[in-house]
Amino acid sequence: MSRILVADDDKDMLALTERWLLREGYTVDTAVSGGEALDKLSGTRPDLILLDYRMPGMDGLQTLERIREDESNRDIPVIIRTGDGELAGNEKALQGAYAVVPKSLGKPGLLNEVSQALR
Repeated sequence: MSRILVADDDKDMLALTERWLLREGYTVDTAVSGGEALDKLSGTRPDLILLDYRMPGMDGLQTLERIREDESNRDIPVIIRTGDGELAGNEKALQGAYAVVPKSLGKPGLLNEVSQALR
């Protein structure tokens, strides 16, 4: 089964997302910051990365840029998760990201994008 790395500074959202993915049979690694996500990438290569857009220190876009700087990680699909409207008109978010998924789409929207990205 596919391995997914989830980074979100909201521990409740992180736990909920992890639970959803585990129930679908995915292997899940979690991180509470962009820096921690990068550290985890040095040890294990996930099949997909979910990044929260707003995180303190290094946000999701900055983390995505750092992921793409490493040639061995360039082909890993990355989904940016965001609150509604945070990325409106921000084309930069789409550069290097597989998709941007509003958190308001909940479990069905997220799982749909995850399954699409892993095809």
